[in-house]
Amino acid sequence: MAGAFRMENGTQNGVRSNHDRDGWTNGVNGDNTKQEHRSEKGKGVAGGLGMEVGYAANGPQVKLEELPDELQHITAEIIPLNMLLSRLAQYSHGALQDQILRLESMPLPQNLSNGNGNYHPTTAEDTSPESLEKKRMLLNFIQDLHTRWVKALVLTEWSKKADQVGKLIDIRTHLASKLELFSVAIWEMIKTKQDMLWAKIPSPDLKTALEVLARPQIHWMPDFDYLPLPEVTPEESDAWIEEVNTLLSARLSLEEFERIPAPFSDYKIDSGVATFSVPGEFEVDLTIGDDDFEKQFWFIDLRLIFRPPPPELSEHARLVAETKINNALGADGLLGAYNYLHDLTLTAKIGEFTRQAWQLRAGRWADCLQVERLNRAVAVHYWANRPHSKGNKSWIILGVNSSKGEDGRPDPKHPSYITLRWFRDGVEVKDFDISFDVDNISMDSLLETVISRHIEHMLTSMYNKLASKPRFTRKQGRLTLCGSRKTPGDFTLKMQVLDDKDVTVGMDLYTGAFTLKAQSPMAVDAQRRLNTFANPAEEGANVLEVLRCHYTTTALMSRAKSIRWLVSGRSPLTMDEMKSIVYSGPPSAREPFQTVWMKKVGWNPQWFIFMSMSLGGDQWWLVEIPNPQQQQRPGATGTRVKMFTKMPMATEQLRLSDQFFENLTLYATGMIAQITDLRELHSKRMAHTTREAVNYSLPAQIKMPTVYVRLSDMLASKGNRGLCWAQEYIPIVFKGVQADNPMKIIAEAKLTVTNRKKFQFLKGNVDHDVNYNPNIGQFCLRLRGEMGATVITLLTSRIQALDKLIELVEAIGRAGKAVVHQSVTLREVVFTYTDSALADTPEQQPPSNTRQQPQRPWKVRLDLTRERGVNVDLEKGNPHYPVIDYIREMANSPNFENLPSWLVLSLPLYRALEKVEERRGGFGEPVLVTVLHRGLNWVTIRWQVGNGRRLSVEVKPRSRQGRLMWCLQRVAEEGKGEVNDEFQKVLLEKVWTGSGNGWKGLTTGAAAGLEVGVEECVGVLDEAVRGVATGAGQQQQQQQQQQLPLHQPPQQQQQQQGPTPQQLQQAQAARFQQQMQQQRQMPAANMHAAGPPIPQANMMGRGPSGQGQGQQQQRGGGQQGNNQNYGNSMANALVLD
Repeated sequence: MAGAFRMENGTQNGVRSNHDRDGWTNGVNGDNTKQEHRSEKGKGVAGGLGMEVGYAANGPQVKLEELPDELQHITAEIIPLNMLLSRLAQYSHGALQDQILRLESMPLPQNLSNGNGNYHPTTAEDTSPESLEKKRMLLNFIQDLHTRWVKALVLTEWSKKADQVGKLIDIRTHLASKLELFSVAIWEMIKTKQDMLWAKIPSPDLKTALEVLARPQIHWMPDFDYLPLPEVTPEESDAWIEEVNTLLSARLSLEEFERIPAPFSDYKIDSGVATFSVPGEFEVDLTIGDDDFEKQFWFIDLRLIFRPPPPELSEHARLVAETKINNALGADGLLGAYNYLHDLTLTAKIGEFTRQAWQLRAGRWADCLQVERLNRAVAVHYWANRPHSKGNKSWIILGVNSSKGEDGRPDPKHPSYITLRWFRDGVEVKDFDISFDVDNISMDSLLETVISRHIEHMLTSMYNKLASKPRFTRKQGRLTLCGSRKTPGDFTLKMQVLDDKDVTVGMDLYTGAFTLKAQSPMAVDAQRRLNTFANPAEEGANVLEVLRCHYTTTALMSRAKSIRWLVSGRSPLTMDEMKSIVYSGPPSAREPFQTVWMKKVGWNPQWFIFMSMSLGGDQWWLVEIPNPQQQQRPGATGTRVKMFTKMPMATEQLRLSDQFFENLTLYATGMIAQITDLRELHSKRMAHTTREAVNYSLPAQIKMPTVYVRLSDMLASKGNRGLCWAQEYIPIVFKGVQADNPMKIIAEAKLTVTNRKKFQFLKGNVDHDVNYNPNIGQFCLRLRGEMGATVITLLTSRIQALDKLIELVEAIGRAGKAVVHQSVTLREVVFTYTDSALADTPEQQPPSNTRQQPQRPWKVRLDLTRERGVNVDLEKGNPHYPVIDYIREMANSPNFENLPSWLVLSLPLYRALEKVEERRGGFGEPVLVTVLHRGLNWVTIRWQVGNGRRLSVEVKPRSRQGRLMWCLQRVAEEGKGEVNDEFQKVLLEKVWTGSGNGWKGLTTGAAAGLEVGVEECVGVLDEAVRGVATGAGQQQQQQQQQQLPLHQPPQQQQQQQGPTPQQLQQAQAARFQQQMQQQRQMPAANMHAAGPPIPQANMMGRGPSGQGQGQQQQRGGGQQGNNQNYGNSMANALVLD
C-alpha cells in the first residue's frame, strides 16, 4: 500500500515539499540569494547526517564545479492527499447506500413472511438464517471500510513527515538506479562475448601452409587409399536423367495425380527436375531420390517470381528453407510443400509492401505517412498531419487472411491470401471495391488508389450535401463532380459562383488538405476555414456558399458603377425584417442567407432591389420602404417594409453584362410602375385584373403581366355613353424605360372600337402619343410618366379627351354637310361651317332683296390641350366672335356635342346682326345700334335714335307648329309700359304684319326660320327703324334751311346742305361719350333696376363710328347663370329638332 501511494501528501497538509529545490543541492541553477539559503540548509542537513557530513563541512571548501549531480526527484504517480480522502469518502458513502439497498432487498424471516401478526421478538438474539446473513454482510462491509480508513490514517501520519520520506524515496531510487547499472554492464559484457563468436578466427597453420606452397605433397598428412569413383560418361548421365524424368512423369501422372494441389497443376519436367510454377508467387524445383513412389520428393531450388523481385536468399536462410520444405514434403507431400511456400511468399510480399512504405515515408510522402509493422501485417496511416478532421485518423492494414472455416481449420480449396482493410476517418469501410495487384507490388499505387477513393468519398459527400439544397434541385446553379478513378487524385468539385466562373474544390493527395481555386481574394480565407473543420464534408457547403456570395457581391459592385447602379452590402433593414421577406416562401428553402442591395440612379429613395443568396436558392426582391423623411418623424412606429414582392429573375445564367442591367432596369422599373398603377386603381376603387401575355417590346426573359381596366370606370361621369364606341376592357402594357433625367416610364394602352365606320375620318396619328389603326380599328395610346408616378391619371385624361374628341367628331357628322372637319387630333380639332342651305345647294344665290353676297365657310379651332377645358378659337371676322365666351362655355359643358349644329343654325342670325351693326346711318338723325348677347340663344338689338329714343327687340328661339323658329319681339324700356310711338307704327306696318322668304309677322312680333328667313327679317326690321330716323332727319333739315338767309358764303351754304359722314360720326361719338358720363353718375341701384346685367365679354355692340363696342363693355356685371339657362334651352331645342 505504501508503494502504491508513493507521493508528497504533505504539500496539502501544511508540510512543504522539497521537490521544487530548483537545483539548490548542486548550486547550478540558483542565484546568489538562493545560494545563501542553500548554505544554511546545508548546515541543517550536515547536522542531521552525522560525522561524515560534519567532516565535509569542517574540511576544505568544495568548489561548485566539483559537486555531484542533483538526485532525480520522483514525482510520477503523485496524488494529493485531499483528493485521496475525498474519493475514499465518496466511495464509503456510495458503498453504504448500495449495502442498505441490498439488505433491504433480502427476504424477511419465515414467520414474518407468513403473515404472523402476533409475533413478538424476545430478548434472545435473532438467529434466523436471514438475520445472520444480513449481519455477516454488514460486518464484512464495515471491516472493509475500516481497513481502508486505517490505511488512510497511516498515509496521513506519513504525510506529516513528507519531507524526510520524499528524500528517502529519492535516495532509495537513486541507489536502485546505480545498482541497475552493474547488472546492465554485466549483461552487456555477456552479449558482447556471444557476438564475438561469429568473428572468432582460428589460429593459422603456417607450417602446413609452407609445405603446401613448397611441395605438391605433404608427407605427414594421412592417405586412406580410397578408390576413385568411376567417371560418368555423358551417355550415362543422359540415361540417368531420362530415367528420372520418366519416373517423375509416371509418379505425377499416376501416383500423385489426385494429391497434386490445384496451384501445382502447372508443372514441367526437365533435367531430372519437376518445376512447379504458381503464377505471381514462386517456382520450386523438386526431384526424387528413389524409384519407390512412396518415398518423398526432395527440394532443389526456389525462385520468387512476383515484382519487384526480392533479394537472393542468404545461405543460412536457404538452408532453413530447404530443411522446412523437405520436412513438409516428408510429412504432407506436395500439399504441405505448397502451403509452406505459399505462406512464405505471402510473408515476403507483406515484407515488400512494408519496405516500400518505409521508402515512401522517407521520400516524397515524408511527414504524411506512419508505418507500423505487425506480426504478418503492416499498417500504414496516411494523412498523418492533415489540418482538418484531426480527431479522425485514416489507415490501411495489409495482412494475410488464412481462409479458415467455421471450425477453425484451413480450407484446402481456398488458400490464404493477402487482404486489405481500410479504416476511413476512424471507421472501417466494409464494402469497397479497391483492386490492388499483389503480383506487381506497389505501395505507392495502392496508397494513391485508396486516397483517391477517400477524396472521392469526401467530395461526393460534399456534393450530395450541396445537391440536396433547393438551389441545385431547382437547377439555379451548376454543380459538377469531376474525376476518374483511373487517374489518382483527379477528383474535383466545381460549383458555379457567377455566370461561367466556378470555384473548384480539390484535395491534396499527400497531405489531405483542401484546395480552392477561385478568382477571388477570399478564396484563401475560405480554404483556411475549410481545413479547420472537424467534418468538412458537412460543414464545407456553407463555406463555399459564403465564397460565392462574396464573389457575386464584389462583381456587382465593380460592374454596376459604370452603368449608374448603386450596389451596397449594407442593408437599410434589420435582420428580422429581412428574414420576414426572405423566409416568406416555403420552409424547405430557409437557409442562412446573405444580401446585396441595389438601386438605380434616379429612382425614388423608397425603392430598392436586393438579392438574397443562399443554398435555399437565389431570389430577387423589390422592396419599398417609407421615405427616410417619414421614418425620422417623431412618433413613427411599425415596420419599415411598406411593400415587397419577388422578382422571378433567372440566376443560373447570371451574366453581369450591359444587357443584364438593362433587363434588370426594365423589369424593376416595370414592376414599380405596375405596382404604382395597381395601387392607384385600388385607391380609386376601379376594377382591374392582371394576365400573362406576350410582350414583344421586352426581351424574352422578361415576363411582365398586362393590367386590364374597364372603360366604363375611366368614363364614370359619362354613364354608359362610353360603351358604345369601344370595347369594355383596356389592356395596359409596359413597353420600356426612357433613359432621360429624370427617368420616364413608357406604357401602352389599346382601345378597340366597336364600329370602324365611324372612324373613317381618322388616319394614322391622332396625336404624337395616340395612333389609330383603321385596318383593325384600334387606338394605341402611348403613356409616358415619371418614375414613381402612375399613368392611370394620364390614361384617364387621354381616354376622356378621346371620348370628347369622338363626340365632337360625331357631332360634326350629325351637323350634316354644312360642317366639314379639316384635321382631327387629340390636341386639336379644326372644322369649317357654313349655312346648311348653302351647303345643300351651293349654286343657289341669296335673294336680291337681302343684298347678301355668297358666304364662305368659317374655320373653328378647338384646343383640347388645356387643363381647364376646351379652348375655342374663331378666325378673324367670324360673325360668332361676339359670343366667343358663351361658345367656350358650351364647349366645356355636358352638351358640347351640340356646338357644331348650333354654329350652323345660328350663323344666319349672327351674320344679320353683324350687318346691322356695321351699317352706317343716312342723312337723317344718327342711329346707334347695340347688340346685347345675354346668352347663346338670347339676343337683344337696341336702336338709339336722337335724344333718348330707343327701341329694343329680343330674338329668341321658340317652337311654333312643331318647328323651332327665331322669334322677334319688342321689349319695353325701363319704367315704361306698352308704348305707341312712331317705332311701333313702323314695326306694325312693315314687320309685325309683313312677311317674306322664311319669315312672317305675328302682329306683336315676327317669326323667322333658323336657316332661311331670319337674316331677311332682321334686315327688314333694321330698314324700318332706320327709316324712322331718316324721315325725322330730313324734316329737321328742311326747317333749318328755311331759317337761313338767302345769300350766304359758299362755306355756309355747304354747311347748310347737311353734315358730311365724318361730321356725323364725330357728333355721334360725342353724344355717346356724354351719355356714358351720365350713366357713370347714376346710382348703383338704378343700374340694377334697369334690367338684367350684361356680361362684359359679350357686350359686342358697335355703332356707326365703331365706338359702341368699347362703351358697352364698360357697363360690367352679368348674370351668367340666367344666360346659361337660355343657352341650354337653345341647345336642348336643337337636339329635339
